[in-house]
Amino acid sequence: MDLAAGQSWTYRAPAGFETSRLLIGAIASFDGQRTIVLAAAVHAPRRHADGHLDMVTIPFLPMTEAAFRASVVDLDETAAELPEQFAEKLQEWSNDPRGLSTFTVRFEGFLDQMIAHQMAEIAGLSAA
Repeated sequence: MDLAAGQSWTYRAPAGFETSRLLIGAIASFDGQRTIVLAAAVHAPRRHADGHLDMVTIPFLPMTEAAFRASVVDLDETAAELPEQFAEKLQEWSNDPRGLSTFTVRFEGFLDQMIAHQMAEIAGLSAA
Protein backbone atom coordinates (compact mmCIF):
# COMPACT_ATOMS: atom_id res chain seq x y z
CA MET A 1 0.00 0.00 0.00
CA ASP A 2 1.21 3.48 -0.79
CA LEU A 3 2.02 5.73 2.13
CA ALA A 4 0.72 9.31 2.06
CA ALA A 5 0.49 12.33 4.30
CA GLY A 6 -2.78 12.43 6.21
CA GLN A 7 -3.09 8.68 6.68
CA SER A 8 -3.89 7.16 10.06
CA TRP A 9 -2.55 3.67 10.79
CA THR A 10 -3.13 1.11 13.52
CA TYR A 11 0.00 -0.50 14.92
CA ARG A 12 0.90 -3.19 17.43
CA ALA A 13 -0.22 -1.11 20.39
CA PRO A 14 -0.26 -2.67 23.86
CA ALA A 15 -3.54 -3.92 25.32
CA GLY A 16 -5.68 -1.06 26.53
CA PHE A 17 -4.30 1.34 23.91
CA GLU A 18 -6.15 0.08 20.84
CA THR A 19 -7.22 3.65 19.97
CA SER A 20 -3.59 4.68 19.51
CA ARG A 21 -2.64 5.56 15.94
CA LEU A 22 0.39 6.53 13.90
CA LEU A 23 -0.44 9.55 11.76
CA ILE A 24 1.63 10.42 8.71
CA GLY A 25 2.36 14.13 8.59
CA ALA A 26 4.81 14.14 5.69
CA ILE A 27 7.07 11.89 3.65
CA ALA A 28 10.56 12.97 2.68
CA SER A 29 12.68 11.32 -0.01
CA PHE A 30 16.38 11.81 -0.49
CA ASP A 31 18.31 10.89 -3.63
CA GLY A 32 15.41 8.68 -4.67
CA GLN A 33 16.77 5.99 -2.36
CA ARG A 34 16.02 6.92 1.24
CA THR A 35 12.44 7.64 2.31
CA ILE A 36 11.57 8.98 5.75
CA VAL A 37 8.05 8.87 7.14
CA LEU A 38 7.44 11.81 9.45
CA ALA A 39 4.72 10.69 11.81
CA ALA A 40 3.03 11.40 15.12
CA ALA A 41 1.56 8.95 17.62
CA VAL A 42 -1.72 9.75 19.36
CA HIS A 43 -3.11 7.99 22.44
CA ALA A 44 0.24 6.26 22.94
CA PRO A 45 1.01 4.68 26.30
CA ARG A 46 3.43 6.24 28.76
CA ARG A 47 4.61 4.41 31.87
CA HIS A 48 5.30 6.52 34.95
CA ALA A 49 7.92 5.73 37.61
CA ASP A 50 5.20 4.31 39.88
CA GLY A 51 4.12 1.91 37.11
CA HIS A 52 0.81 3.46 36.13
CA LEU A 53 0.07 4.16 32.48
CA ASP A 54 -1.60 7.08 30.78
CA MET A 55 -2.12 8.23 27.18
CA VAL A 56 0.13 10.79 25.54
CA THR A 57 0.71 12.32 22.15
CA ILE A 58 4.14 11.99 20.61
CA PRO A 59 4.04 14.92 18.19
CA PHE A 60 6.93 13.89 15.95
CA LEU A 61 8.47 10.50 15.09
CA PRO A 62 10.84 10.47 12.11
CA MET A 63 11.13 6.87 10.90
CA THR A 64 12.66 5.13 7.94
CA GLU A 65 10.03 3.75 5.61
CA ALA A 66 11.08 0.23 6.58
CA ALA A 67 10.66 1.00 10.30
CA PHE A 68 7.25 2.57 9.70
CA ARG A 69 6.06 -0.37 7.60
CA ALA A 70 7.33 -2.80 10.28
CA SER A 71 5.28 -0.86 12.86
CA VAL A 72 1.89 -0.54 11.20
CA VAL A 73 -0.86 -3.10 10.79
CA ASP A 74 -3.80 -1.52 8.92
CA LEU A 75 -4.69 1.76 7.27
CA ASP A 76 -7.40 3.25 9.47
CA GLU A 77 -8.55 6.39 7.72
CA THR A 78 -7.27 9.45 5.92
CA ALA A 79 -7.23 13.15 6.74
CA ALA A 80 -6.29 12.59 10.37
CA GLU A 81 -5.55 15.76 12.33
CA LEU A 82 -1.92 16.09 13.35
CA PRO A 83 -0.89 17.35 16.79
CA GLU A 84 -0.34 21.10 17.01
CA GLN A 85 3.39 20.70 17.65
CA PHE A 86 4.02 18.57 14.54
CA ALA A 87 4.95 21.51 12.27
CA GLU A 88 7.24 23.04 14.90
CA LYS A 89 8.99 19.72 15.54
CA LEU A 90 9.34 19.13 11.79
CA GLN A 91 11.03 22.52 11.43
CA GLU A 92 13.40 21.77 14.32
CA TRP A 93 14.24 18.38 12.81
CA SER A 94 14.84 19.92 9.37
CA ASN A 95 17.22 22.52 10.83
CA ASP A 96 19.09 20.18 13.17
CA PRO A 97 22.84 20.63 12.48
CA ARG A 98 23.45 16.96 13.41
CA GLY A 99 21.50 15.86 10.35
CA LEU A 100 18.12 14.33 9.73
CA SER A 101 18.17 11.63 12.40
CA THR A 102 15.56 8.92 12.10
CA PHE A 103 14.43 5.80 13.90
CA THR A 104 15.25 2.58 12.08
CA VAL A 105 13.38 0.33 14.55
CA ARG A 106 9.64 -0.24 14.76
CA PHE A 107 7.30 1.58 17.11
CA GLU A 108 5.21 -0.54 19.48
CA GLY A 109 3.67 2.17 21.62
CA PHE A 110 6.34 3.19 24.10
CA LEU A 111 8.79 5.89 23.02
CA ASP A 112 11.29 4.96 25.73
CA GLN A 113 11.39 1.36 24.47
CA MET A 114 11.80 2.56 20.89
CA ILE A 115 14.77 4.69 21.94
CA ALA A 116 16.30 1.73 23.84
CA HIS A 117 15.91 -0.54 20.79
CA GLN A 118 17.42 2.15 18.56
CA MET A 119 20.42 2.61 20.85
CA ALA A 120 20.90 -1.17 21.06
CA GLU A 121 20.80 -1.41 17.26
CA ILE A 122 23.39 1.34 16.96
CA ALA A 123 25.61 -0.44 19.47
CA GLY A 124 25.04 -3.79 17.77
CA LEU A 125 23.37 -5.28 20.83
CA SER A 126 20.00 -6.81 21.63
CA ALA A 127 17.65 -4.60 23.66
CA ALA A 128 15.68 -7.56 25.00
